[in-house]
Amino acid sequence: MKKTLIALAALAAVGSASAQVTLGGEFAWGYANYNTAGVDASGGGIDTSQVAFSAKEDLGGGMSIAAKMTLNLGEYGAGTKADDQSLTLTTSMGALSLLTYRPGNWVSGASGSGTWYGLDGRSLAARAKRDGYSLTVPVMDGLTVTAGFTEPAGSTGEGAGNAGQSGQGIYAVSGKYATGPVVLQAGYLSLSNPGASDATKDSVVRLGGTYDLGVAKFGAAYEGTKLSGGGTNTETAFALTAPLAANLSIAATYASTALTSTFAAISGAAGTRNGYQVQAQYNLSKTAYAIGSYGSWTGTTTSADGVTTTNTKDSSLMALTLVKDF
Repeated sequence: MKKTLIALAALAAVGSASAQVTLGGEFAWGYANYNTAGVDASGGGIDTSQVAFSAKEDLGGGMSIAAKMTLNLGEYGAGTKADDQSLTLTTSMGALSLLTYRPGNWVSGASGSGTWYGLDGRSLAARAKRDGYSLTVPVMDGLTVTAGFTEPAGSTGEGAGNAGQSGQGIYAVSGKYATGPVVLQAGYLSLSNPGASDATKDSVVRLGGTYDLGVAKFGAAYEGTKLSGGGTNTETAFALTAPLAANLSIAATYASTALTSTFAAISGAAGTRNGYQVQAQYNLSKTAYAIGSYGSWTGTTTSADGVTTTNTKDSSLMALTLVKDF
């Protein structure tokens, strides 16, 4: 390990004249208890184990290029795999980003959710890894506009793009306005390869924002999806973060999904999913902290004739996690 660190340091020193190279990462170990329909599962182990590399070079003339690569070391003996990766070329006209990444749930991010475990794949949809391209242009002070395309999920890698894929690519345009304590975001997505049923999506509208009062930060976000067969899928999120003391803060997130279709994610029928998480974080230093979390999510499904409504499985999470960033 020492030889590896020396080699990395030497490499960084060689390139320091023209580029800035940074090595970072995160390690988190936790103990959690999950309860699903009255059945407990609990134990301790690795939550996050990542190493991140970034390099930025000034190309002159107001241009720069930056690369970021993250390696997920995973559980003991599970092997290393790549996580989010990006290459960004910045000019005075804007920034071109080339991405292979797993986009986070949009309403979670736009609402400013600060809970560690999140509600992706619980009361909100999970996300898949994709290749993508985007161009971000500054329009005026505080306002940027981004246009981009992400290839179908599961087709990552050079030569495995949109052509010939049965999945859905995403054409997107969005705007972000950030000034003082206010951040507002909006976007519109159009999906390729729409079908005739709700098995595919047609378009998505997004709205979200946060307001920082200093003593607390509030946020809300909405994502409305029009399905190809006429159904809809709506996600909403509300978030709060607040410092309680110099080293202590709290965060809470509530999120829900409502599906008006007899197809898709919620047990094969129309229905809702609702969930919340709350946490307290105690900072041991600038890069080390402990988190105590509790969350719960549940839902209902409605039969195709709209008559019978049943409860889906109730689930909950209690966890204590120790995190060290470096």
